[in-house]
Amino acid sequence: MSLYFTHGNIFASDAEALVNTVNCEGYMGKGLAYQFKLKYPENNKGYIQACRNGDLAIGKLYTCFEQGKLIINFPTKNKWRAKSKMSYIEDGLDDLIRIIETNNIKSIALPPLGSGNGGLEWESVKDLILNKLNNIALTTDIYIYEPVPNASIFERGLIPSKPPRLNLSAYVLMELKHRLSEVNFNYLRLQKAAFFLNIYLGSDYFKFKAYKFGPYDYAIEIICKNITEYQKYYGFSSTRDAQQHLHSTLISDKIQQKLNELSDPIIKACNLVNSLNDHDVECIATSCFLIKEHPGITTHDVVHKFQQWSPEKAAKFTSHDIENSIETLLFKGLISADIFGGLNIIKPTQNNESRFYDPMAAISYC
Repeated sequence: MSLYFTHGNIFASDAEALVNTVNCEGYMGKGLAYQFKLKYPENNKGYIQACRNGDLAIGKLYTCFEQGKLIINFPTKNKWRAKSKMSYIEDGLDDLIRIIETNNIKSIALPPLGSGNGGLEWESVKDLILNKLNNIALTTDIYIYEPVPNASIFERGLIPSKPPRLNLSAYVLMELKHRLSEVNFNYLRLQKAAFFLNIYLGSDYFKFKAYKFGPYDYAIEIICKNITEYQKYYGFSSTRDAQQHLHSTLISDKIQQKLNELSDPIIKACNLVNSLNDHDVECIATSCFLIKEHPGITTHDVVHKFQQWSPEKAAKFTSHDIENSIETLLFKGLISADIFGGLNIIKPTQNNESRFYDPMAAISYC
């Protein structure tokens, strides 16, 4: 029994136990955790429940047996957006030793704990692992997968073992993607189209918060990854095919009614985003978000809050840019200004002439 350092795909390991690095919020959103989510769906379900129940925490690992492997979920982060800490790795290794001893594990494979998206220096983590696991290596083979510069071994697309469950939100994002211009499509523009969908709809269909590039909904990122998994699982080569298939599984009177309600806001949101470059769409969406969050705010205060958003935004957008974004919002009829200069989002009125929205007839797919 010994410690071995290796490279390659951890999923190809013959070890009886595999360590999966996770956060404590129930999101396997990227990197190695995302690949574990694809390959071991039952483990993912158990992990989400463990986060809710407090059965997984820093220094408290969660295990699940699936497909002949013992999966050990090792929290290297508390929050999904936060970075790892060496103390998290140290506490986790203590519990890992307990699990190895309790389960009489004879072989185990570990990824570079906290050294990918976690941001820790690998050499420091490596020294800690060697120090902590040196004694247990007398009775257990420990395979440590070191990081490889510019490697994509944790990002390679695996085919999910089960089809992801998609809902109406996924369908809406597919439709937004279709209606956005292919020439300059990116996920910033998709996020902003979803934000303006909310504005034109007059309600928060998606839940946006302040983030680096303006209003952002993390759930959209997760749904987009689920859409990709959906396409992989069924072998669809285009979003169109996936959307048609999803429509056939989702459609009901209730879903059709909601699609009718969303039709015009989707079209208007995409038309707006298509008329703007990336710089302007970020600026206008950020100004609109501030006005939505602070009803009655003045142009002067929008400029001030915008420039206080982050140093990057202050450097990227001038006062003139921000003022122009407000003028655009006024011109487009998305906001109004009262006699005191207070700015407010205009609530959409019900259009009595709204056409019936048949998604399979009215939508041309990408």
